[in-house]
Parts: sequence; structure tokens; C-alpha cells
Amino acid sequence: PTVEVTRADLSEVLHRSAHTEADFLFDDTVTALDQDEGGVDVTFRRSSPRRFDLVVGADGMHSTVRRLVFGPERQFAGDLGLYGATVPLEPDAIEDPTEMTMLTVPNRMLVLHPSRTTPLAIFTFRAAQSAPHDRKNIALHKQTVADAYADVRWRAPELVAAFLDHPAPFFDPLTTVRVPSWSRGRVVLLGDAAAATALLGDGSSMAMAGAYALAEELAAHPVDHTRAFAAYESRLRREVGPRQRRVGPLSRFMVPRTRPGLTVRNAVGRAVGRTNRTASREAANR
Repeated sequence: PTVEVTRADLSEVLHRSAHTEADFLFDDTVTALDQDEGGVDVTFRRSSPRRFDLVVGADGMHSTVRRLVFGPERQFAGDLGLYGATVPLEPDAIEDPTEMTMLTVPNRMLVLHPSRTTPLAIFTFRAAQSAPHDRKNIALHKQTVADAYADVRWRAPELVAAFLDHPAPFFDPLTTVRVPSWSRGRVVLLGDAAAATALLGDGSSMAMAGAYALAEELAAHPVDHTRAFAAYESRLRREVGPRQRRVGPLSRFMVPRTRPGLTVRNAVGRAVGRTNRTASREAANR
């Protein structure tokens, strides 16, 4: 069975567990990192500078830490040719909070993702023309989604309207991130900052697994961070590698360009669904 925990709930649990052991700086970001053999001097946009023994860049696909230490994002990002957009909905937007509903037409997919409190509309699509990559231009994001789904029926007009009405809906090109080495000196990358696999939906899970592995290796090598970083990366690459190799083919399979492609994908989906239901019944009868 699969258990889903929303990012907001996960963040709350982690903060509640760690707030007595760590200092939290909210509404701030790193602007400079200067490391030497003994530590890392970190400059923040708002807070006073601090010095740390180690720095872990766990700041997502568009990592600032990675950019400052390893280089610009374009060196590591791979385009999947898709865009992803989400918007939260009212609780009554979905009749059954346990059921996911999906509509797919060539080049576009629209999913109603269930939740008892905050269901989501998820748009995954290929734009007719490549949308300019401006993460801060919300008006452009909204227009891109509206144009992509202009001729899609079902509940698309209603859900696009919800996207347009939201003050800050999520929108981003779907990409992978591949960094040749996840550490440099006393700085190490974690989660999507090190190895993003957009579309699989397991970024938070892999980040949690990575954080656990990194903590274990630092505990095992308390005076040798270089060795700890290398061991952590070796462990996680065994998990990340297969995911990154299949995300490209998966993106083409999940959002087909043609109706024959949709037919094949739906047939495979029904077959997998029957297999999963059979396996669940067999497990329940043991």
C-alpha cells in the first residue's frame, strides 16, 4: 500500500520534531558561500552571516546552494519537454476524497488529486510553443495553462478558471537534475538539488531517504566529512540512477502525443491495475 503525506503536513511534522535542536531562519535565503579547510562562511539576504562546519544544500530543483558552489542550473538540468502546474481546490471539488480522476488528450493530462482537506488540480502538458522560462512571471504561467487547455472539455474550463483565480499557483517546466558529484569541499547536495526526477512524484521521499543516509554516514565518519559524503552519495545513487533512467520514457508514455499512443497507455494502465488488484487480494487471503 501507498501512503501519501502532503508537503505541508510533512513540513509541520519535521519542524515540530527539530525546532528544539536547530535554529530556523524563515523568509530568508543564502547569497554567498565561502569555504576553507575549517568551515563555511554563509551570507544571508536578511540574517547576519554565520560560520558552519558543513553546509547541506537541500533547497530543491532550483537550488541556490548548488548555483553558488557548483555552477549555473543549465549545466545540470535536463528538459523533459513537459510543463507541470497545480492549484489547490476547495474540499468539495472532489466527490470522493479517496479516488483520483484523470483526463488525457494528446499532449495534455489533467488530474484531480484527492484529499480530505485540499484536493489539487494537476496539469501536465506540452505547450504548442516553448514557454519562456520565467519563474516569477505568474501572468505568463496562467496564460500558458489557459492556452494549453483551451479546447479541452470535461471539467477543464472550471479547473483552469481556478488556476487563473489563484494568486500564486505552481508552474514549472518538468526537468531532471544530474550533478556529476554531489559534494564539493564542505558543501553537499541533498534531494532534488542533487538529483531531481520530476514527474515521479517522489522528491520528498527521496530527500527524506537521503537525509537519513547522510546522517548515518556523518555519524559513522564524524571526523572525515569527505568520506561520509562519498558513502552517502554511493548509497543514494543506487536508488536515484534507475529512476532517472526511466523518467524520460515515462514522460512520453504518460502524456502521449497521439491518440494511438493514448490507447496503448490506457491498455497498459488497465492491465497493471488488474495485476495490482489481484496481488492485493492474494496478499489479503494469506
